[in-house]
Amino acid sequence: MRLLVWIVTALSLLAQTPAFEVASIKPNQSGSRESTLPGVRNGRLFAENVTLKWILMAAYGMSASRVIGPEWLDADRYDLSGKSPEGVPDTEAKPMLQALLRDRFKLEAHSEQREMPVYELLVAKGGVKMPIYPAKDPPEVAHAPGAQMIMWTGAKMDGLASSLANVAGGPVIDKTGLTTRYNVNLVYAPLMPRPDGMQVDAPDLFTAMHDQLGLRLQSARAKVEVIVVDRMERKPTEN
Repeated sequence: MRLLVWIVTALSLLAQTPAFEVASIKPNQSGSRESTLPGVRNGRLFAENVTLKWILMAAYGMSASRVIGPEWLDADRYDLSGKSPEGVPDTEAKPMLQALLRDRFKLEAHSEQREMPVYELLVAKGGVKMPIYPAKDPPEVAHAPGAQMIMWTGAKMDGLASSLANVAGGPVIDKTGLTTRYNVNLVYAPLMPRPDGMQVDAPDLFTAMHDQLGLRLQSARAKVEVIVVDRMERKPTEN
């Protein structure tokens, strides 16, 4: 009886999961270094020159180190486009992307807890330097050529931690204890040297966070949720 209830519940949840009405996945062989990460805005899905790893990251809200799967997830690149059903909010992007991956790439995956190196996001000595949202006069940020930026109006610290995870190269756990929203204006040099050899006149990520935001990253180890790819086709089914 319990098994029957579980099956009925699972089928009911699957039936309630929205899916893109129209979706296209095409290989991108441009060789470009420019990409547009997957996202849904005003009911439209768009991504350009992205790997399957990046699509999985967007579908499950995970940083790169928290998506475990075959090496070829970082190899092939794709362009995505799609349309949400009428009335489905953009906040439903994750389950719709998961459904798209199951349908077109035959994805089977599960979540589990794994211990790994992480960064803890902490308030630096001297305190927070970010303006509290809404700020009357947001500070101007000089964008050095080649520098990377994080600009966020009304950011929460857990959201900032998630954004920093992909930059820092590992999970970032919010340990600031801050509940206020802030305006984040962060300018920093890329962690990896630019392929063109250009020297970027900007501080590294850790220095920039301390000097511009009043925050710091501290190395630690912790158990975090990861997504493990059990099965996935390398090539999608036809559009």
